Amino acid sequence: MKNRLTIISRVSITAIALGSLSFAWSAAGQNRSPSRTDSSASLSAKDKTFMRNAAKGGMMEVALGKLAREKGQSADVKKFGERMVTDHSKANNDLKAIAEKRLQTAEQGAKRRVEIR
Repeated sequence: MKNRLTIISRVSITAIALGSLSFAWSAAGQNRSPSRTDSSASLSAKDKTFMRNAAKGGMMEVALGKLAREKGQSADVKKFGERMVTDHSKANNDLKAIAEKRLQTAEQGAKRRVEIR
């Protein structure tokens, strides 16, 4: 059971990390595109949906980690809960930073359009 929990937790953490990295890589690539226009600075509907779902899932994982840390029967479960809180809090903060950066980019694009008119 312990090995199965360890494997599941490693797979989950890896999947979340890869998803976050692929999103960050995609966002960075869009920022470097020479043909980018002001209208492309805003987030697409798919990006917004992904970020919303990732944030909800991340917050849920933090809450479940806290529950495991506080209510776990064994030291291994408590340690795993602490790891979930640490890892998912970091992923949530990274996602928040990316979202704020994209929001600022969108706001700057909107201000430029208003100034031009």
